[in-house]
Amino acid sequence: MKKILFLIAMSVAVAAHAQEPPPPAKMGRMPAEPGEPRGPRPPKPPHVEALKVAFITQQLNLTAEEAQKFWPVHNSYMAELKKAREANKDAELAFEEQALSIRKEYNSDFKKVLNSEERVNTVFKLNRNFNDMMRQEMMRRGMRPQGPDQKPDRPALRKRIMERNQRDSSLRKN
Repeated sequence: MKKILFLIAMSVAVAAHAQEPPPPAKMGRMPAEPGEPRGPRPPKPPHVEALKVAFITQQLNLTAEEAQKFWPVHNSYMAELKKAREANKDAELAFEEQALSIRKEYNSDFKKVLNSEERVNTVFKLNRNFNDMMRQEMMRRGMRPQGPDQKPDRPALRKRIMERNQRDSSLRKN
C-alpha cells in the first residue's frame, strides 16, 4: 500500500514539474515581463534557406559553375540588405533608399556571374517572390505573418502582394 501511495505521489510530482513554464531566459523571443521589448528575431530555419536556394537555382536555371559563383555574391547581397533593415528599423524611406543603392551596387556583380541583364532583374524579383510565397503559405496554414514592426499582416497589404504575384507570374509565362 505504501509503495502504491509513493508511486502516485511521484507521478503527481513529475506531472506537476512538467507543467511549469520554462524560465524567461529560455523562452527565446518572448518577453520576460509584459511591456518588455522582444529580443532579436531568430534566424530562418535551415530548411527555409534550403527551399530558397532550390527555388532561385531552379528559376534562374543556374549551372553548377554559375551557382558556385552566384551564391557567395547573393549571400553578401542579402547580408547587406539585412544590415540596412536593422539600421533603419523606424525609417522606411531611408531603408528603401539604402536598399536601392545596394541593388545598384550588386547589379554589376550579378551581371558578371549571370551574363544577362534579364537574369539579374529576375534575381531581384525572385527574392521578393519567395518571401511572398512564404507569407502565402503561412496564411494558408493559418499562421499570422508579421512584419518588421511585429504587427500582424493587414488585408490591404495581402491583396497588393497577391496582385503583384499574379503580375509577376504572368510575366514569367511570356
